[in-house]
Amino acid sequence: MRYIKKLTLLLMLTIFLLFSCGTNHKLTPPENVNILEFGTESTLEVVTWNLKTFPVNNNTVQTISQIIPQFKVDIIACQEVMDQNAFYQLASAIPQYEALVSNATSSYRLAYLYNKETVQVNEVYPIFVGESNPFPRPPYVLDFNYKGLNFICINNHLKALGDDYIDESDAWDEEVRRRLACQKLDQYITEHFPDSRVIVVGDMNDQIAEPPSTNVFQVFLDKPDEYYFADYPIALNPSYDNVSYPHYSPPSHLDHILITNELFDAFAQADSICRVIKVEEYMGSWSTYSSIISDHRPLGVRLYFSR
Repeated sequence: MRYIKKLTLLLMLTIFLLFSCGTNHKLTPPENVNILEFGTESTLEVVTWNLKTFPVNNNTVQTISQIIPQFKVDIIACQEVMDQNAFYQLASAIPQYEALVSNATSSYRLAYLYNKETVQVNEVYPIFVGESNPFPRPPYVLDFNYKGLNFICINNHLKALGDDYIDESDAWDEEVRRRLACQKLDQYITEHFPDSRVIVVGDMNDQIAEPPSTNVFQVFLDKPDEYYFADYPIALNPSYDNVSYPHYSPPSHLDHILITNELFDAFAQADSICRVIKVEEYMGSWSTYSSIISDHRPLGVRLYFSR
């Protein structure tokens, strides 16, 4: 009888410990977690998304209009907008969002979607217009305020293709053009925004983690006190699950987010992160996603500010 009482007491103590300790640390996420949700109320989110000759088909606008509100982000920098009217139609279908489209090119336009409830747009304009060698699509600058702080976002779509070799004898070599574009962006930021919070985003069409001899981003990598690629951990360990362009062989990470040192502290906060948003999982498969929306995943950065 005494043994049974001891056993009962031990069992009750075990149950008490199981239910009273660690209740705030769930080992598995709840089933209702939204796989599209990226933003929070206390962070600034900037997403870059190549929309692959937007709109891909007649279902594109409606599908994206249902997806973007679930991101809960402040700014989306888009590339490859072919039909600007359809892009404005997209914005009008999404509560709280407005569109900005660059007219520096007649196709493959750069554009923004922004949450007008959290973002105050001060100015938007293209740069390096007419310099088609480094910039086949002139970068699109967005000057904006968020929670009383000023930011500069520079949206890019650099020259595509190439052979992973910088041909110094050919000014029109794809890698030479991308390298020159990065050098010019560095000069522009240094001259115009030396103390600003700058976020450089876009489809850069090249890898970050390459040897210096073939790395078109070396001008940024050589200045670790001034610049940091928020997605650099992805570039160092690319896999199908974490890159922005997964269906290339091998999976490639071509979309990037570069921040200046004015944002280092914000990115170091616990709530800050940079990762892709796997929209294809929400849509059921990659084939469905790529046939309606894009062959690139959106890549986002989340920055926490104490004020």
